[in-house]
Amino acid sequence: MQQPEPEETPAINRVAILLFDGVELLDFAGPFEVFSAARPSPDSPNRLMEVFTVAEQDDPIICRNGLVVIPSYSLESCPQADILVIPGGQGTRTAIHNQRLIAWICQRAGQVSLTTSVCTGSFLLAKAGLLAGKAVTTHWGSIDRLRMDFPELDVRENLRWVDEGEIITSAGVSAGIDMALHVLDRLYGPAVAAATARGIEYDYWKS
Repeated sequence: MQQPEPEETPAINRVAILLFDGVELLDFAGPFEVFSAARPSPDSPNRLMEVFTVAEQDDPIICRNGLVVIPSYSLESCPQADILVIPGGQGTRTAIHNQRLIAWICQRAGQVSLTTSVCTGSFLLAKAGLLAGKAVTTHWGSIDRLRMDFPELDVRENLRWVDEGEIITSAGVSAGIDMALHVLDRLYGPAVAAATARGIEYDYWKS
């Protein structure tokens, strides 16, 4: 009897998710879940992505709601990645003044194939000079502030995400799930995105 051919698994994409004190939990946990759940097919044991977190130091991070998270890497020890995720939250109001963190974002964005933000993470990308002249979005409650602080941006509202090629920004909190599914759709096709959405029982996904 002919043996089935082994499954051809696409190259693994490595995803680095930045953490900082005051980060919004779902901003990073949503994309983390989506990317880590992605498979070539629903019954495959093989992952399509390796996902890890990174923070300025190795110290535990306190999320906006008080949850404590230990980052996988510090800025110095962070390995090369293919995708960079910058979440938001109240902590961005402090992080935006952290020159070391902003410089790292700018540097890493130049080394990855895709940079993304969730919620007010767009403010950090803007501060790093990565969004000038681009169409972007953020949490609905921060739309006006983003326009005021960075008038050079084309700020869009009432969108779950805005794809500008090498940079994708998304609206707030749960919109990071939609953004991550869009990334799967873009990289691996609609079948993988739809299967991942079904696997995590996210019924709101529309490509």
